[in-house]
Amino acid sequence: MDRRLLIRLLAEQELAIILPLVQRLNPELSPDLLAQRLQDMVEQGYQCVATFSDDDCVGVAGIWQGTRFWCGRYLDVDNVVVDPAYRGSGIGRQLMDWVEQYARQQGCEIMVLDAYVTNHSARRFYERMDYQVLGHHFVKSL
Repeated sequence: MDRRLLIRLLAEQELAIILPLVQRLNPELSPDLLAQRLQDMVEQGYQCVATFSDDDCVGVAGIWQGTRFWCGRYLDVDNVVVDPAYRGSGIGRQLMDWVEQYARQQGCEIMVLDAYVTNHSARRFYERMDYQVLGHHFVKSL
């Protein structure tokens, strides 16, 4: 890919452009439900970084900031997705490098993220980027 890439934090009014890519990670959820959840997430501090090739959104990474006893200030990365037509071209790495730089600028001490246990390519990707498996993420449906 020799197109010009731009990576930037999206303004709140732009966030709906991420929904087609987020739908790829959550195909069982309706677009309306995803849009409602996005609205709820924004109210809870959700932000999103996007990668553009020309005018097309080709990669996204949601981010949340917080503080916890065990780690101090952190940046949680959520729903990292690269358009399948652009995978393998380094966009994911560039996007995550941008997010890491942003986290440092925000005074975060660590970055955290979850990946589905069945998503082996994501695990390999994050391990190549020096992420470590530190624990288990437990879920209980209510």
